Amino acid sequence: MNRSSVIVIVLFIFSLVVGAFEFYLNSLGEFETSLTQTTWGLVFLVLTVVWAMDDAKKQKFDIPFDFGFLIYIFWPIAFPYYLISTRRTEGLLHVAGFLALWQGPWLAGLVAYVYFYE
Repeated sequence: MNRSSVIVIVLFIFSLVVGAFEFYLNSLGEFETSLTQTTWGLVFLVLTVVWAMDDAKKQKFDIPFDFGFLIYIFWPIAFPYYLISTRRTEGLLHVAGFLALWQGPWLAGLVAYVYFYE
């Protein structure tokens, strides 16, 4: 198993854990702290940057010296651009998958809140 696959699996596991935690808290009428949400966002961002840097080597993508920094700072533009430029149409599916991993925990909490309190 290569490093890129391990990073995606770790992202998936973190997404499930944070989603279950948010679901549990929202079912009790509580909310995640801003520290927890910020930590999840930072972990997600760092892992996707590491994945992109590792994947760029595997795809033989000509990366600039500060590729990781550029993706970190301009993630909403640079990360989808990288995926689409290396994979074309399949890159759109990758973008959707990464966004689903990022927003999945929030959606799980929303579902719990609506189900238990609306």
